[in-house]
Amino acid sequence: MYRLVVYGLGIISFISVFLAIIGRLPMKPLDMILTAGVLGVSCLVTEYILSKIWRRPFNHESWLITAMIIFLIFPVANTIIEVITVGIIGGVASSSKYLIAWHGKHIFNPAAFAVALVGILNIETASWWVGNSALWPFTLVLGLLVVRKIRRFTLVITFALVAVTVQIILFATAGVPILANMQDVLIASPLIFLGTIMLTEPATMPPRRSLQVIFAAIVAILYVEAWKIGPVTLYPEVALLVGNIFAFIVSPKFKTSLTLKQIQKISDRIYNYVFVPNKQFTFKAGQYMEWTLPGVSFDARGNRRSFTIASSPTEQTIQLGVKFYNPTSAYKRRLSKMRPGDEVYVSQLAGNFTLNGQEHKKLAFIAGGIGITPFRSIIKYIVDSKEKVDITLIYVVGSPDEIAYRQEFTEASLYGVKFVPVITHSENSEGYVQGKLDESLIVKLVPDLLERKFYISGPDTMVDSTKHYLTRLGVSRRFIKTDHFSGY
Repeated sequence: MYRLVVYGLGIISFISVFLAIIGRLPMKPLDMILTAGVLGVSCLVTEYILSKIWRRPFNHESWLITAMIIFLIFPVANTIIEVITVGIIGGVASSSKYLIAWHGKHIFNPAAFAVALVGILNIETASWWVGNSALWPFTLVLGLLVVRKIRRFTLVITFALVAVTVQIILFATAGVPILANMQDVLIASPLIFLGTIMLTEPATMPPRRSLQVIFAAIVAILYVEAWKIGPVTLYPEVALLVGNIFAFIVSPKFKTSLTLKQIQKISDRIYNYVFVPNKQFTFKAGQYMEWTLPGVSFDARGNRRSFTIASSPTEQTIQLGVKFYNPTSAYKRRLSKMRPGDEVYVSQLAGNFTLNGQEHKKLAFIAGGIGITPFRSIIKYIVDSKEKVDITLIYVVGSPDEIAYRQEFTEASLYGVKFVPVITHSENSEGYVQGKLDESLIVKLVPDLLERKFYISGPDTMVDSTKHYLTRLGVSRRFIKTDHFSGY
């Protein structure tokens, strides 16, 4: 996601310079290039120095994303004083990730914080020129790609619907023609950029879908209303900061390191990394975190990944199940070289792929490949809690050698977990169910499927096709939860 945002913002920045050259944007191209360069240097230097002081891994994309967002929402500098100002803004934005933080977790969107601060101090206000009508198609394409990548459609749709609804109400009560003015509201405003790029910043939004809906509604209402409270006007960046405060209140508040204890080979190409947390934290079985790995050589996807926690909240260690492919990414090559005593940094605990209340009495779990890790966490939690359940666990792998966590799932049969490995490619599959997971096989393995709630986890294609099979078989979408493993 981060590298996608870098590429997308870079493309929009280059397009904006081109539009200025041909007269479609009212700015001087050289001023734009100078502003972008000063912001980039300021954010890079500040973040690099502070990462060394705080002994945190240096994120290659973070400073660049911050610099380009400020470039696109703040007035372009055309005097020496303004150049110095944007340089200071870049430094403030990057500093806020370390200084305006709680237990290592930064509270505010860095770009929004810096821009809002200079506005409150009456130095300069954001222009949000990225909302120019000439740029909206490019912003929309990038925004939709990001939203699709992180699957936050509910968040963004909520923001858009609330913002448009409130704006219509304001137009109606003020007697302003609605249709004549809605075009500017949609394509000549910060709406698209704020809703798809800045609102979706993972570190400063709530971890769970229900809270994300509230978060989106708060920001949308404040953005449209633009109330003035004392010296502060709720411009878009301030509206986002208020939403960030809500997100901080309802989110897990930690950023810590894990120390590697041991590495276990649990199946063909799948290894289980067992870590000891530097600081204990709570999570729900099935949730994921962002893992930042020091010492990764250049990787097209950066040095951060989102991985599901394979361990149960009842265990004292944090476990990570990883499947290695050939060829593999630079991130996984670095991971494969880790030894006991090495550290990895974790933050941004999130995820809705969890059990709630009494819903786990009659379920069906379907996992593909490394998508088994959230089920290992959930089932281990059930076993340790000594709960009686009725769960059918279907585990789709290419061969018997790829079956991970076999012992845990076998032991779980004492508590009502029926473990069914499905082998898709191997000829050596005696004693296992063999074949492609399709509608007929699902009916055979789960004959009472209309009485169960389904959890599906694995590669994108597998998850989407299995969900399609279930809906064709009459299972309501309300009774299907999915967790996509895009592969690293």
